[in-house]
Amino acid sequence: MKPTVLLVEDSNTIRHITKIYLMKLKLGFLDAERAEQGLRLLDTHPVDLIIADFNMPGGMDGLEFVRQVRGHALQQVRRVPILLFTGGKAPDLQTKAHLAGVSEFVRKPISIDALTQVVRRHLVLPEDVELVA
Repeated sequence: MKPTVLLVEDSNTIRHITKIYLMKLKLGFLDAERAEQGLRLLDTHPVDLIIADFNMPGGMDGLEFVRQVRGHALQQVRRVPILLFTGGKAPDLQTKAHLAGVSEFVRKPISIDALTQVVRRHLVLPEDVELVA
């Protein structure tokens, strides 16, 4: 069974590009345009990794989403690695993200190779899955 990644990102384009970047890792994906939708998906679908955007429209940003996941009633949800992406430049964003409970904080833009390496660090993948060259 291939690992499943939940993409929580309001931009359909960014979600699509992320899937293309990670294509060679043979992952399954669930998409959420908003943090609230992502939380609902976590209630009903097991995932192996969450990739979320820091800045999302609506009532819940990426930091609050991370806090909600880390406080989830189900232990298997609380333990899912979370990668939080941002294009923001404020120096305190990384500290805030780690305090909220992210597994890794990633600044955009990110290359295919860098994204692949970050995802591989947080997933156990079969040996035949090659890194993007």
